[in-house]
Amino acid sequence: MTVITFTGGSSLQLLQAIVFLTLLLHLRPALGFISSVGDADSDNIRCLDGERQALLKLKRGFLDAYGNLSSWRSGDENKNCCNWKGVHCSNQTGHVLELRLGFSYLGGMINPSLLELPYLTYLDLSYNDFNHSHIPEFIGSLGNLEYLDLSRAKLSGPIPHQLGNLSHLQYLNLSCNNLTIIENLEWLSHLFSIKDLDLSFTNLHVANDWLEVVSGLPYLTTLNMAWCDLPPMGHSSFPHFNNLKYFTSLESLHLENNQLKGGIPKFFGDICTLRELRLSGNNLDGQLVERINDLSGCAKDSLEVLELARNQFTGSLPDFAMFPSLKVINLFSNKLNGTASKTIGSLHKLEHLDVSSNSLQGVISEAHFSNLSKLRHLQLSDNSLTLEFDFNWAPPFQLDEMYLRSCKLGPTFPNWILTQSNVTTIDISHAEISDTIPAEWFANFPPKLVLLNLSCNQIHGLLPNVSKMPLNAHTIDLNANHLEGPLPLFSTNLSSLSLSKNRFSGSLTPLCKINGGLLGFLDLSDNLLSGALPNCFMHWPNLFILNLAGNNFSGEVPSSLGLLSMLVTLSLHNNNFSGDFPLSLKNCSSLKFMDLGNNKFSGKVPAWIAEGLPQLIVLILRSNKFNGSIPWHICQLKYLRILDFSLNDISGTIPQCLNNFTAMAHKGKSSSNLFDGDYLGTDGGYVCMGIYVDSAMIVLKGREYEYGKNLGLLKIINLSSNKLSGKLPSEISSLLELVVLNVSKNNLIGEIPQMIGQLKQLESLDMSWNRFSGEIPSSMSELQFLSHLDLSYNNLSGKIPSSTQLQGFDATRFIGNWALCGLPLTEKCPSEETPPQSEPTDDGSKDVEKDKDEFKKWFYAGAGLGYIVSFWSVCGSLLLKQSWRHAYFLFLDNLKDWIYVTMAVNKARLWRKFQNQG
Repeated sequence: MTVITFTGGSSLQLLQAIVFLTLLLHLRPALGFISSVGDADSDNIRCLDGERQALLKLKRGFLDAYGNLSSWRSGDENKNCCNWKGVHCSNQTGHVLELRLGFSYLGGMINPSLLELPYLTYLDLSYNDFNHSHIPEFIGSLGNLEYLDLSRAKLSGPIPHQLGNLSHLQYLNLSCNNLTIIENLEWLSHLFSIKDLDLSFTNLHVANDWLEVVSGLPYLTTLNMAWCDLPPMGHSSFPHFNNLKYFTSLESLHLENNQLKGGIPKFFGDICTLRELRLSGNNLDGQLVERINDLSGCAKDSLEVLELARNQFTGSLPDFAMFPSLKVINLFSNKLNGTASKTIGSLHKLEHLDVSSNSLQGVISEAHFSNLSKLRHLQLSDNSLTLEFDFNWAPPFQLDEMYLRSCKLGPTFPNWILTQSNVTTIDISHAEISDTIPAEWFANFPPKLVLLNLSCNQIHGLLPNVSKMPLNAHTIDLNANHLEGPLPLFSTNLSSLSLSKNRFSGSLTPLCKINGGLLGFLDLSDNLLSGALPNCFMHWPNLFILNLAGNNFSGEVPSSLGLLSMLVTLSLHNNNFSGDFPLSLKNCSSLKFMDLGNNKFSGKVPAWIAEGLPQLIVLILRSNKFNGSIPWHICQLKYLRILDFSLNDISGTIPQCLNNFTAMAHKGKSSSNLFDGDYLGTDGGYVCMGIYVDSAMIVLKGREYEYGKNLGLLKIINLSSNKLSGKLPSEISSLLELVVLNVSKNNLIGEIPQMIGQLKQLESLDMSWNRFSGEIPSSMSELQFLSHLDLSYNNLSGKIPSSTQLQGFDATRFIGNWALCGLPLTEKCPSEETPPQSEPTDDGSKDVEKDKDEFKKWFYAGAGLGYIVSFWSVCGSLLLKQSWRHAYFLFLDNLKDWIYVTMAVNKARLWRKFQNQG
């Protein structure tokens, strides 16, 4: 019991004492608490039995797979719930005041036993997994709650309006769930005490009252409504704000990634307490200079963070000197142009400047950085800026990050960069540097350096000694330069290395010293490296990208390659590798992209390929010496989008189970990305230093192209230039998303599948140099996207179907089919010919005799040509090479077909005429 004694004093002092006593009685349960890590007197404080039982009920509702609530037990040895993990009690009453259960990996349900903790002021259930259950309505009855965090808890459904009953709530975080609202945010207006409100990643697209509601919360200091699909801020929502001082306490406003349009509301500039304004990722537009002037109210003195990235602002950079407190300026990915004002150099508090991915131009000089001593992050990439500094210029700042991609820094190596001793990231790619790398720079690398990108320049000469680089230097990108010589020794802890598109030569062996187990990305493509691969891949268990294409490597693939269980991309294209299909790859079950094309591999395509590599999306074996038949097991590769077995010696029939290629049959995500996930590192030279993009040589429209960024848009089957026989399976017509089909230069027979017109996405179809017969299916006229077609040199007959698409191709795409007629061929079909009118004669017998003579000429000419064909069919085998003989026989087959068909047509025509006139 608390006793207060008065010995005198004024009535005012007495009143103050009474007020103090009243507050003490009301706040007593919340004065102090103990925790499981806690206070000296914790052993003397016991939780109440009723509240302990409530916690045990709460535990029974949870799924605690990791045992984080193992201390919550009912036994006498652990009876005091105030010592349980995550439980915090009052150090005076023992009442449970706080439950800190965030990041506890809990599942299951939230039990109503929470209502039996009447003094609970703090509830954190964030970063758990409640399996998309709803927020319980009873949480709105926890009347003493001051702090509620349910973020990233896998909750879904509508936000219960009962939360509006929590009038003491000061902190509410419901972010990053799958929540929505049914009607409006009216319930939010009752949270009179709220200071920090985070509803980010909540679907608020019907909340037309959002601005009116949140602006009226008197104590609100932080508002986060990013990624909420908010309705636009209509002018009718805030004309009264200049008169009624709303947002009177707001310091931080996050409205990123919504659909906000127009300009920046002018009343934002009248929020005198505003420190952070984050509006990136919207559709705001207009001249930036004018929009920034709308913030010229009292907010100009307090504003520290201004983020307007990924909008549609145009014009030049404004004079930011009007915001003397600015620490962060983020304007990347707008439509800005013009030059940068030197007044930016007066922002002595500026720490972060990002104007990348615009169309800025002109010269950046020392004057732009004259007073920026606190600058730590500089991002000027992807503009047309020229950085001109005195050779001995010493910047006033020490950068942490430096992104200057596509800025002109050369031709000599920028000496001022050597002064940055704290830098962790250096990107000076595409910088027009045509110099050697200073040896002293590599010898004195900044100790914190994590990423170095010098790619896409004209840097030449030998690479200096890099073995003494700091252990933190995890990523090195030197691709697309003119570096030469043997591979140097790199740091053992390297995690990403790209040396592609240079002139490095010699063996791969020096890289075996990278044995720290961190290497995840290795791209050495398009160099002059040679010899057999060393058997040291066991040092790189985390490697997921391996690109050795375009070198002179030879020999068999080493067995240790099979230890790369994390490998996703393997490109050995265009080398001299030999031997059978590498058996060790059977263990690389994560492979999605595999290109072994243009080598000397031989043997059969293994039947285990689907079982061992079930994730394959791209399988390219073109231009090798593989033989045998196509295993039917390959149809089990349901994710396959690109299959290229062309230019091999594969025989047998095409498997009928092609319809199991479900990724080619069903429409997937419309994306140029090959994979759903992105890989950090270099991207093979398409966008230096960014997201890795696999590339492959693809035969499309009769020519070979290198596809990189758009490879994911292609669905391809290429089986051309083999010895395949039999029919083209009708199941091919079920691959509705197929873009390219090439079965040319084989021995395929039978008719073209009648339903081939179902392949609506087909852009390239090559069936030339086979023995297809019958008519061209009429459904082919429905292929509206077809831009390349070749049906030449087959045994096709009849009229070419009529369509704008088919008649638009050159006649050469149909030649060699001697019974084919109709446009674009010059040969008319029999039904289209107009019989010639004979002049009347005295004796019709003259015409009859003339036709009899013509019939005899055709008969004897055909017999003579048949003899010639038979003769050369025998003698040709003694005179021609094997590669010529195959084409020659095909030519003879077509020639005979032409002769016989021509004879038959003319014989029938003449005989009918002879009969009619006889």
